[in-house]
Formats: sequence, structure tokens, C-alpha cells
Amino acid sequence: MDEFDRREFVREWLAGAASVVGVRVTVHGLDRLEGRMSQGMLWVPNHVSWLDIPVLGGLMPGTVFLSKSEIASWPVIGRLARLGGTEFIDRGQGSAAAAAAVADGLAKNRQMVVFAEGTTSDGTRVRRFHARLLGPAIDAGLPIVPIALRYYDADGRRTTGPAFIDREPIWPSLWSVLSSRRIEAVVDILPPVHPGPGDQRSDLARRAHHAVSSVVGSA
Repeated sequence: MDEFDRREFVREWLAGAASVVGVRVTVHGLDRLEGRMSQGMLWVPNHVSWLDIPVLGGLMPGTVFLSKSEIASWPVIGRLARLGGTEFIDRGQGSAAAAAAVADGLAKNRQMVVFAEGTTSDGTRVRRFHARLLGPAIDAGLPIVPIALRYYDADGRRTTGPAFIDREPIWPSLWSVLSSRRIEAVVDILPPVHPGPGDQRSDLARRAHHAVSSVVGSA
């Protein structure tokens, strides 16, 4: 199996994993990524749940996540993360190691997914985006793609059921998803933010955050 076939296998596996646990994925704006697979991209979605990995990882082959190392040992989710090509960063390594991992992935023309909030939320709001991990994309002149994630129940209402708040037990979130009649994950791929000469990381982080929070804060 060559590299592209392996990436496509992983994409199909992650997309199938979302379906197996009863999650339907609806994507808006996927055309914004067409023709960009020949270059690296930095995706900056809001972070709600362990479901974010199969939902986002199933969109395009070659998607890589940046995550804390303890997730690798989690049941089910750890396997999803490893198969998704996650770059695991040990706590205490600092932002330099994380930025190096992002830069390496971008240089290999991968879609690097950075949860710029640094933690999860219940999905009804978006925490401040940390600017430091946007640096490798800015230095390379590569696009930063804001992505808004929302979850809905079988009646079409926003739900916090899949939310997995950092340091809480993961089992309630797993059970909430598995016991639901249906969950729909809605993914909005928003217009890329293109770094320009003189752009500061903090300014680009605010632009990406505003784009995502404007969608997450809507119905």
C-alpha cells in the first residue's frame, strides 16, 4: 500500500467510525479545500468532543491532528487518534515541540489540525484561540482554515451530549453518543485566512476565531 492509499484507507476508516457510532456528518464548504491537497494547510476548528477526530479525519486523506500524549492510551478514542495520524505532544514539552510538529506536517503537504482553544468546550461557544501554533503556517505562507463544528440531536436541536470537557471522565460522553437516536455533526469549512506581509499571529488568530465563533454562536 503506497502513501496515498494508506491515507485514503485512514480517511475511510475514520469516516466509517463516525457512522458506526450513529453520527451523520454534514459538510458545508468542502469545495474550499478542492485543489489544495498539493500544499499543506492548517485547520483551526473549535474543539467539542472526541468525535471531532473521526468527523474531521474523514473529510480528506492526509489529515493529521496535534494532541496531548495521554489521549493515545484512551480506549477507543486513542485508537482513533493513532489511526488518524495524530502527532502526540507530551505535557511539559512546551509550544516549541508542538510548533515543530506542525511545521513538519505542513512541509509534508498534510492538513494539520490544531485545536487552537487548547481544550474542549460544550460546543455552545468558542474559547480564545491561542496564536502560537499558527506560527508555522504564517512562516510558510500557507492558508489557515477556520472550521466550525456543531452537534445536533435527532430533533434538529443543538446538543451538548457529545461534549467531552477536559479532565472529566470520558464514559458519559461515549454513552451519550451511543444511546442517542441520532447525532448530526455539522462542519462548516470557512474561507481560508491567508497570511500576508507583516501579519501578526495574534491578528490572524482573532480573525480565525471570529469566523468560527460567528457560526458556532448561530442556531
